[in-house]
Amino acid sequence: MASAAEVTLGGSAEMGIVDNGTNTQFHNDIDVIFTLSGETDGGLSFGATIDLDEVTNAGDDNGIPAYDNDASVWIKGGFGALTMGDTDGALDWAMTEIAMGTAIADDHTAYSAYDGFHGGNAFFDSGTILRYDNTFGDFGVAVSAQDIDQTTDAVYALGLKYGADLGGVNVGFGLGYQDAGNAGDVIGVSASTSVAGFDVVLNYADGEVGGLDFDTMGIGLGYTTGALLLHANYTKSELAGVDVDGYGLAVNYDLGGGAVVAAGYGKDDTRDTFSLGLRMDF
Repeated sequence: MASAAEVTLGGSAEMGIVDNGTNTQFHNDIDVIFTLSGETDGGLSFGATIDLDEVTNAGDDNGIPAYDNDASVWIKGGFGALTMGDTDGALDWAMTEIAMGTAIADDHTAYSAYDGFHGGNAFFDSGTILRYDNTFGDFGVAVSAQDIDQTTDAVYALGLKYGADLGGVNVGFGLGYQDAGNAGDVIGVSASTSVAGFDVVLNYADGEVGGLDFDTMGIGLGYTTGALLLHANYTKSELAGVDVDGYGLAVNYDLGGGAVVAAGYGKDDTRDTFSLGLRMDF
């Protein structure tokens, strides 16, 4: 019997202009998220999240979960946390992304070289993940599995991370490994630091995804002063012997109350994009 239960409604909305490298047009978007949570009489926490902007169907004719099913269910206790659904695999969980801030068209992360999943969830869709994670002081550990369908090898991953405040300087390190059977394996590392309003993130991943050799490295820089955030990132990747690189920029001004004025820019070898608008979180 549950001793506490809660259902909360949140979401976001965007309005502005975007340019995809070919056309400039108006942009608006609304996203609604339900969060359900509860706690048993024994102190065990449980919950679920549902993104109504993304959930479109429950699965295919064979009962395989839909890859665009953006929902997850979790349970937490002294043993750690167990999450199933649209969540990070252990490799992606351990790594720190180089992107900071927001843009209404995600220009600072949408250029072709950018790898926000480090060879992990980008290839193996995140809607089918089961992950266990736990923290021990400044250290965290996670393991995950994905059973994509009846013909693809299961994907297993392990992630480790460390984060601490060393005399006013925040530091973080992440290490992850993923084995996808015949599709290949990936190892990734990341490091981050934050001090006096400056943030720096470095990450690197190397391995084989979908039978293709790849490696990717990225750096992200950010500076926050008052309500203003300035951010730049750069990524260089190689996939099957082909080199690509690109960079992204973001400028955010926090108006308070969940409203942010956001400008974004992204450039790679084939195009450049930009956006300018207002993001509202509820």
